[in-house]
Amino acid sequence: MRSLSLAVGTIGLAAVLGAPAVAHASDATALPQLHVNAAYSSCFFDLHPELTQAQFKEFAGELGSILRFRQVGDPATLGRGNFDIGVQFAVSTIDDSKGAWNNTMSHPTADHYLGDSIAFPRIVGRYGVTDRIDVGAWGGVDVHSNYGMVGVESKIALMQQGSARPVTVSIRPSVTTLVGPNEVWAGNASLDLSVGRSFGPLSPYVGAATTASRAVERSPDVNLKPADATNSVGYAGIEYRWRPLLLSAEVEKGALVSYAFRVGTRF
Repeated sequence: MRSLSLAVGTIGLAAVLGAPAVAHASDATALPQLHVNAAYSSCFFDLHPELTQAQFKEFAGELGSILRFRQVGDPATLGRGNFDIGVQFAVSTIDDSKGAWNNTMSHPTADHYLGDSIAFPRIVGRYGVTDRIDVGAWGGVDVHSNYGMVGVESKIALMQQGSARPVTVSIRPSVTTLVGPNEVWAGNASLDLSVGRSFGPLSPYVGAATTASRAVERSPDVNLKPADATNSVGYAGIEYRWRPLLLSAEVEKGALVSYAFRVGTRF
């Protein structure tokens, strides 16, 4: 019963963090006139002359939120010599009506709005270097567009749950870079602090992070300075373990509201 109450409480916190996404979607009623280019079957990165420096800075911050290597799992480290392999999927709702996105993307048709389409599976792998330190990598490519992303991370346990310690606490530095587009490069660096506690197969957790993002244009259509953005992030999630199967869900509130899910296994 106690485990169920904690799980419900974690999901409730996730709903509170995610509530702004619903309001945001309902406010975005004005649909912009899209830049149309049929080079790809999905929306793709393509900078346009209308893009301003202020819009490019906003783009850097919001794209950094999408690039961010999310934890999507409890704070515990794997233990020396252990592996964790899985698939992570994250969705972030984007407002097409802002120049930060409408002037940095092209679309296959005039009614193919971006919405939350910067979302595709990422393969994630982690390895326990020691009992207190993990290293990991992730990556994915949108096969219908012109971009993908790759990143690395490390998880360091500051406290491990045990008879004398009620929770697990870890820090997690990570870096991700955008790959593929000719006209723009972007990257994100984050430092997370998360706290969690396991109750049998359930592990609810909460965390916060500070992030820094940079975008650099390489387009002949604009002449803009590199744009930098920093942000604070809060998130909550829960992990469920059943034999070798791991299921995790997480909601994050930063420059954008994002929802992430992971299916994986440990061995």
